[in-house]
Amino acid sequence: IITLMKTILITGASDGLGFATAQLLLEKGYDVFSLSRSKPTDDRIKHITLDLTDEKSIENAIKQVLELDTPITTLINCAGIMSRFDRTDEKQFSDIVNVYSTNVMGTIYLVNFLLDRIIKDEADIINVSSTAGTKGSAIEPVYASSKWAIRGYTKSLQELFRDKKSRAISFCPGGMQNKMLEKITGEQLPNPKKWMPVEIIANELVN
Repeated sequence: IITLMKTILITGASDGLGFATAQLLLEKGYDVFSLSRSKPTDDRIKHITLDLTDEKSIENAIKQVLELDTPITTLINCAGIMSRFDRTDEKQFSDIVNVYSTNVMGTIYLVNFLLDRIIKDEADIINVSSTAGTKGSAIEPVYASSKWAIRGYTKSLQELFRDKKSRAISFCPGGMQNKMLEKITGEQLPNPKKWMPVEIIANELVN
């Protein structure tokens, strides 16, 4: 009897929550692919180059995913960025575009082109939103609204999957110890002990 590996795709698994989740899934025997710009430091995680802000990069990643000869178990859309800008900053428009391209538009484009394969494999989709996507944020309204948007897209997928075996799940964690703020501002996360260790969130996501 030949048993096929169970393949899980995770966007943004080169660091942070995606990386921690990938490592836990590897321990459970899954074949894990990171769809990300950077290659994960753990060589057990297979890598497909993906830039969610670039249409051609998404299409190239989709082509590679569709060539996989093992069934997809789950697609976890974990890649996400924040935008922390001054309201008078001249780069404000490009920041908004970058956040929505990564957190919403690129994710939707990726999923839409993989839907036939996902339904065929009876795979699940987990879209990582945020508690900011359930209540809003005065500090980071762009990020919060993008997470509201991805929750709305998840609801639409749930309607699409209503008579199918695939499931669409919205995962909304709170603040955690990651590098999202550092990537945008170059600043370290203030009061890191105030935030949850990323490994705890990853364990809940895997469960």
